[in-house]
Amino acid sequence: MSVVFPKEKGRFIHTGPFDDEMPHHYIIIVDYRWWADNETEIYAWMDQCLPKGRKHQQGMVVVIENKSDASNFLLRWQ
Repeated sequence: MSVVFPKEKGRFIHTGPFDDEMPHHYIIIVDYRWWADNETEIYAWMDQCLPKGRKHQQGMVVVIENKSDASNFLLRWQ
């Protein structure tokens, strides 16, 4: 999958998996203000709905192992 750069500014850029060395889905946080304003609610959802909870977040990137969890994250928060 290639990187998708939307024409309109959104909350995230979603990309991946690339290859065997980068096999996950990567959700890049573009709208940091939105993230900071909703951080508590987002972390609660991640803890409840993702296998590693908030440990999926690495800086400005959320790393998710499978397509269905990545889709659920994007559908919930976009």
